[in-house]
Amino acid sequence: MTDTLQQGSETEPVVTGTYQKTGTFLNESAGAHARHLVGVLDKYEVDPAEMATRLPPNRALNPSCFHPDAEPTQVVQMNLDEGLAERLARQLRCQAVIQESFAAASIGSYFPLSTMFENSVFFVPSAKRFYDLNQDIVHEHFPEVESAVVNAFVVPANKRPYGTHSASSIALQIPSLVKKQLGFPTEYRSFHTALTPTPLDRQPFVIFEEAEVEAPNLQFAYEHIIGHDLEEDEKAAVDKALYLFLEGKLSEIDLPSVRDFLMAKYWEKRYADTPSPGYYCDSRVGDALVFDNYRAHADSTLPLSMKDRLTIDFRCFNKVHYPRGMTSGLDFIVDPDERAYQVTRKWAALEFLVATLGYEDIDEFLRVVFGSKRKEDLDPFELTTDLQFGIYNKSQYHLLDQDLDAHYERVEALYDRIERDGEYVLPTRAKECLAALS
Repeated sequence: MTDTLQQGSETEPVVTGTYQKTGTFLNESAGAHARHLVGVLDKYEVDPAEMATRLPPNRALNPSCFHPDAEPTQVVQMNLDEGLAERLARQLRCQAVIQESFAAASIGSYFPLSTMFENSVFFVPSAKRFYDLNQDIVHEHFPEVESAVVNAFVVPANKRPYGTHSASSIALQIPSLVKKQLGFPTEYRSFHTALTPTPLDRQPFVIFEEAEVEAPNLQFAYEHIIGHDLEEDEKAAVDKALYLFLEGKLSEIDLPSVRDFLMAKYWEKRYADTPSPGYYCDSRVGDALVFDNYRAHADSTLPLSMKDRLTIDFRCFNKVHYPRGMTSGLDFIVDPDERAYQVTRKWAALEFLVATLGYEDIDEFLRVVFGSKRKEDLDPFELTTDLQFGIYNKSQYHLLDQDLDAHYERVEALYDRIERDGEYVLPTRAKECLAALS
């Protein structure tokens, strides 16, 4: 391994960036994240005897692991027109104020009501401008891209980023689909772009470049974990996590956290004897780390910073193919009542999100964006990708490809009020939606 990040193309270097070690290691960083996430298991009561009947040796597991054709991380300079970085930074801070009004106690950062990830399109007006400005760069460095989604987020001063994790998919849990490479992106890149400088004392984004790039299912991770000497409470926690997952007892809000807990325990044990160092790049504004999202990344163990770290990120997938008769991961839900329930829940989540921005209901938002479209005319999963349900290929209604100017005028007006008043109060309609979801 060299100490220099791979640069763009051989004929036209993009930017000089040097890998530097953070002084942290994957097993330690992942272990810290596991200790943070384990608390989510306390929400669930289980019958120990029943749990024992549903786990090895009383139950045979079906482990699998996908190994993508990974490429080294690169540094690429993204297009940021004059003032765009400043506008993005302002909007991200206002978006964070909105999320803090209702999700301050959330353990994880990826959940259906997040103002980040695929939902950033609702809250970050300049994300659309960034998306439009950088499509050519994305295609240059990832020609196979089919869908690109903007994720924008803030690591606030004196707070820690989300800990060590990697990409996954509902289809990656199913060995037959892994073997056929169906239902999930076989190529999954991120263009993780700095909107603030990221020296080591500003909790920079960390990539564990030397670790194997892999996407195991949770049964694979569990088998590896229990192959090590575990403390009694460790064994109890990983047993409970896998049991809750396999038996479908987790809420959609907690499922990502439990999945990340098991993956963090996997890395903690696997790399204990072969330490894999963390690397970062002392990035300038506009520098993007282009990396394979199946690679372990992020670190919550670096010293706290007195300054915010702001990031905008393209999550990019190649075209995802599904088994015959299926068009998305939602088709894995075979029970029609359960599928209808999830569609209803998705609409309810979107209704809540637009209510935080002052809309009376989702139909008002759809009229602003699409004109005559109403809820009855659309599938809610057509508006954005959805990692939880394995929906990757964009539809004709993909929001980032629409004219969002009228919507963003309303968002900007709200952000002006937040800055003027110095506070944000969750609207009554949003409170009603949140209560209904709860």
